[in-house]
Amino acid sequence: MGPLSTPRRLLTAALATMLATTLTACTLAGSEQADESKTTITVGFMYDVHAANAWTMDRCESDSVAIELTAFKQFAEIQRGLEQGQIEAAVMGYQNLGQMLDNGFEEFRAVAGVYRGGEHITVRAGSGIETWADLRGKKIGVPPNSFVEMLLRSSLREAGVDVADVELVPFAGAGPPLQTALRDGAVDAMVAWEPNAATTLVQGFGAAPPFDIQDGALGDATSLLYVAKALHDDPAAVDALVGCLRERTDALTGDAEAWVTALTEKTGMDQQVARAAVRTGTMDIALPQGPAEKIIAEFAGNGLLSDTSGRVAEFFDYGPLERVTGSARAELGAA
Repeated sequence: MGPLSTPRRLLTAALATMLATTLTACTLAGSEQADESKTTITVGFMYDVHAANAWTMDRCESDSVAIELTAFKQFAEIQRGLEQGQIEAAVMGYQNLGQMLDNGFEEFRAVAGVYRGGEHITVRAGSGIETWADLRGKKIGVPPNSFVEMLLRSSLREAGVDVADVELVPFAGAGPPLQTALRDGAVDAMVAWEPNAATTLVQGFGAAPPFDIQDGALGDATSLLYVAKALHDDPAAVDALVGCLRERTDALTGDAEAWVTALTEKTGMDQQVARAAVRTGTMDIALPQGPAEKIIAEFAGNGLLSDTSGRVAEFFDYGPLERVTGSARAELGAA
């Protein structure tokens, strides 16, 4: 998951041109040309470990929709694509809801969850760090303004540890530089999304402490499926999209090896790392309103968003999930 995008740091209009010329897609059921009798839905996503249910939706079969999958590197890019009409659906974080409202963009709805978990604190092997209090005086590598930073700040606060008593060392995103810093002792701990923690554990220089950033009040809700308002006005198409997401969620949850294979084929991830990473989160299409409100409020409390947590219910539509699953709103996460 990428760092939070703020209005000052959103990509410039040049990105729109890039998106228009570089969108690549694969259609539902693997055909090379979209069936004109079907509604085409372009879905923006990142190859997150636990979002494999979304980025394998091209394996669904449908008589009514053709899904085109377009990979991005950051949530900021996906968000801009949705705002500018380059894509009809987007897999993004909860914070993106607040970001879009701050940008004055309200032509969207969240219609399903995608996954929970996969966000961790990892300590250097042999560090002796066993409690939140042990982090006092330590250096923690963190992608600044990201969801994992909010989880860290919230967890420290709950544990009674002043964030001023630790040193947050910024890294532009997660990945090899952050992992290397942990390995070499430049930081004592790191917070990041998978497969960062799994990589350090498999390679032996990282350790999972008996506490974690996703165990606190903010919970482990991580990613949502958003649709543009124009698509939302076609309930049958949205239902087909959510139904496909549910199908892929059930298929991969029930076959961990197929999940690992998808990761290795699409990302080149080491199999051992993939197996370790998939165990740390859960594909989940429920749409939890309470956690969404808390996450946006946490970003707002850190000066990164306006506090629009009270408006979450306006943009959560449980109708597609109710129709696809047969479950009631309250069972699907409505407050």
